[in-house]
Amino acid sequence: MKNWRWLTSIVVILIMVVLIGATGVIMAKKHTTSPEVGFIAPNFTLTTMQGKKLTLSQFRGKPVYINFFASWCPPCQFETPDVEKMYKQYGHKITFIGVNLTFNDSVPKLKQFVKKYGVTYPVMLDSKGSVTQMYNVMAIPTSIFVEPNGVIQTRYEGAMIAQQMQTYFTKLLKSS
Repeated sequence: MKNWRWLTSIVVILIMVVLIGATGVIMAKKHTTSPEVGFIAPNFTLTTMQGKKLTLSQFRGKPVYINFFASWCPPCQFETPDVEKMYKQYGHKITFIGVNLTFNDSVPKLKQFVKKYGVTYPVMLDSKGSVTQMYNVMAIPTSIFVEPNGVIQTRYEGAMIAQQMQTYFTKLLKSS
């Protein structure tokens, strides 16, 4: 009889240790910075094409859409007109940030791209590739949807069509 009590006590203690450990991992995930869904988006500061410095954290409290792209990228070229349409539709509720891979692009080509596709949302220059690296961008375009609390809600690699964007922007607004 004593062996059963002892064994039951050990099992209960082990279950509690596992539950406490799992809770700690979940809590750490909510407060840790990482470029992954469910984590706080890493903060960064970059300069816009107009020379103005912007920092991601200055937009805390509002949903943010970050789009990593390059002017020479065909999927980026395909996606950009729809991103611009979404900006016109949602730009008053969601902060849009284009991050150009300037370390692998050129400002003159970027200016041509912006003019050709009528981009009116802010485009930031990642001239050293530090933000691209920080966000582990392996394919472009890469889109990051950030909730007002700074947590990444969605990460999408590759070109999206307008219907997909609509779905993600609607979901992002519901988190507001």
